[in-house]
Amino acid sequence: MSITRATPTTLSRTQRAAIYGAVFLSFIDNFALLPVIGPRAQQLGGTPLLVGFAIAAYSLANLAFDPIGGALADRFGRRRVVMVSLIISPAAIAIYAFANSLPLFLIARLIHGASGGALAAALFALLGDAAPVGRRGRTLGRAGALIGIAAVVGPASAAIISAIAGATMVFLGVAVLIAVGLLIVLPLLPETLAPRASAAATPGAWRRILADPQLRIALVAIFGLEAAVGSVTGFIKDGLITRALAEGRDQAGALRYAAGASGGLFTIFGVIAIAIMLSRVADRVDHRGPFGISLVGLGALAGALTLLAVSPTLTVDLIAMVLYGVGYGLIFPAAAGAVAIASAPGERGRANGALNLSFDIGISAGPILGGLLATLFVGLTAFAGGLTLVVVAAILLPVVGRGSRGSSGAA
Repeated sequence: MSITRATPTTLSRTQRAAIYGAVFLSFIDNFALLPVIGPRAQQLGGTPLLVGFAIAAYSLANLAFDPIGGALADRFGRRRVVMVSLIISPAAIAIYAFANSLPLFLIARLIHGASGGALAAALFALLGDAAPVGRRGRTLGRAGALIGIAAVVGPASAAIISAIAGATMVFLGVAVLIAVGLLIVLPLLPETLAPRASAAATPGAWRRILADPQLRIALVAIFGLEAAVGSVTGFIKDGLITRALAEGRDQAGALRYAAGASGGLFTIFGVIAIAIMLSRVADRVDHRGPFGISLVGLGALAGALTLLAVSPTLTVDLIAMVLYGVGYGLIFPAAAGAVAIASAPGERGRANGALNLSFDIGISAGPILGGLLATLFVGLTAFAGGLTLVVVAAILLPVVGRGSRGSSGAA
């Protein structure tokens, strides 16, 4: 069965708001739960290795289901995949709260990650379908801003609730939030693709996706962005603790300093990134293509990681996080918008599956390479891993973008 795109202008404001509501619900869960997944796995008897697997299981399942979810969205329509995935999410989170064994907790984590991978591909395909021609960058930028808000609000809220009422209430609170949100959003969520009467396969879809220069640029740019994200989120707190200890603070004081400083730095990053994604800068991908804006964004990320690697003061950290916010704010709407512009309607789910796969590989590769380099080379900071991958992405960008045009793609 092949699918054709509904006309974007037929969507009402309420339907568009429902789509953005689904975006927020889709990302608030993982961000809010990150601070309590590890401690919960420890409570269930997890060794350090198993705790690490519990944290990583969501992303591992994401990797497997990114392309699968995209293919399902192209086959059965966006709304069905989004609906099923969002129903699975609160059920899996409720199991986190009541699991009395680590195996059950890990199974729920894998199921949650699988539904999240399918959900992201289908939801961004839906956004691409719904975006007006000429404003796809702005539409995806708004979605990115909502994700940024979830990234700032989720962990902070979870930390407060966990401190007051415990981790179980965090799990139950997030599950209830998503379940109630579903009751509001799902009846209003449109299907942007309608099945044709005659079933038809789309052979060679993956080959066409990887052959398109704009899509290749998007994949490389998002990989570089997420390599930086993984490095910054993974190592900035450790760097702050090390500096605080070197300044003479005791261990408890260093931990308090790092928690407060990292919270402030990430808030600054979020404000900068969200402001750019909501601005007219996000429209540039529709008129100029993703290459230039992605290259500038990768340059900003390289600057941010370089400063964090050598930073002697919180002021330098602040400048680095501003650059980090600029890079994120430029690249996310450029890459996601390029996928919406360049992919054919019946292949947009798979194209977004490829984008999310590149996203997940990057966010894992940055900290892994950083940890490896810091272990092998004395004096090298863990930020070197993300910096290396960002530089590689910037070098590859003109290579993979050969033959691209400023603004082309499927209508």
